[in-house]
Amino acid sequence: MTECDVLIIGGGPAGSIAAAKLVQAGHHVEVIEKIKFPRFVIGESLLPECNQLLEDANMLDKVIEADFQFKGGVAFQNDMDDIRVVDFKQNLGQKWNSSFQVRREVFDKILLDDAEEKGAKVTYESEVVAYNEETNIAAVKHKDGSTEMFHAKKVIDASGYGHVLPRLLDLVADSDLEMRDAIFCRMTGDIRPDDGTDGFIYVYIVGDNDAWIWNIPFNDGVTSVGIVCTDEYYKSYNMDQTDFFNHIIGSNKFSAARYANATKINEVGFIGGYSSNVTKMFGENFVLVGNATEFLDPVFSSGVTLALESGAKAAELTAKELSGENVDWQKEYQDYMMVGVDVFREYVNAWYDGRLQEILFSKEEEGSDKITQKIVSVLSGYVWDEDNMFVTSPTAAVNATYRALTGKEV
Repeated sequence: MTECDVLIIGGGPAGSIAAAKLVQAGHHVEVIEKIKFPRFVIGESLLPECNQLLEDANMLDKVIEADFQFKGGVAFQNDMDDIRVVDFKQNLGQKWNSSFQVRREVFDKILLDDAEEKGAKVTYESEVVAYNEETNIAAVKHKDGSTEMFHAKKVIDASGYGHVLPRLLDLVADSDLEMRDAIFCRMTGDIRPDDGTDGFIYVYIVGDNDAWIWNIPFNDGVTSVGIVCTDEYYKSYNMDQTDFFNHIIGSNKFSAARYANATKINEVGFIGGYSSNVTKMFGENFVLVGNATEFLDPVFSSGVTLALESGAKAAELTAKELSGENVDWQKEYQDYMMVGVDVFREYVNAWYDGRLQEILFSKEEEGSDKITQKIVSVLSGYVWDEDNMFVTSPTAAVNATYRALTGKEV
């Protein structure tokens, strides 16, 4: 039986930041990772809030040293030639007003290596196959087929789409968001903007909001390209994923021009029905973080932000609990995390029902620079800022702005 203070399932950003913070607090941390790093993952565009979280965990310096592509904002373009460039510098004065575009196989390994250097023990190519919630003992199957039992004071599940504890404890729930698919590839040789926004993520809207295309540039000339649409829309073309990718990229005027002479460097990938949810985010002896809890949608690049925030918060509360203090996991963790999740959820809903697009592309003045700053702050990932009405009352704030700019009722 291997004893430890904290057992972390998964070595992605949520698991890495949790491990780093806990070992720096003096705790014995074991990380179990199913796959050998580096490994390919999508979700390559970070938000400024990520910088703050990494800085607080003493991990940002390693990320800066990696010299990733500078990301100053996001640009939205539709078929009517409307464009809205969101510069993160227009936030509410938060310290970080930029972030990075990252190859996740590199970024994730940097974070996990950093956590290991700080003192966490990382075991690769092993997986948790059983968990007793009452005794807090997990069975780990290693690459050689052997099984090792781990007894922890706390278990943090950062297993992402693997949903290890949600599956073992029957906590998986349906998402209330419409199921959508992501079809993606990496390309080289694209033609990037020459107006200073070459490092921005560009979002091209296809047709009448039928789909959207992400364009995430890396600093080595490679660009991550992906199409997001409903499963119904994808299937309506009766094409395989590669033909569908080629058709959509080739028929959208912005992507057709950008990738006219580009070359794919890997096969087209497909993730269907990516949104997910759970019935609860914690138990007496465990807590779920990152995509092991809920994944919304990639449109605002919220995935890594929510992963880092949940991993950092879970680590702080676990350290507090291990020191003998009482922790109200409902209030201090789940309710706290749901503030940010609900803000992003409202923006996702407003994106797909068209309210947010009409706000972004409105030809009317927004009324004040403060409104712009508050929206930019949310798009920067600062979704726990209680001084921002778009955080404290996201639906009301979006709807009020929509009515003011369009004259339409919701």
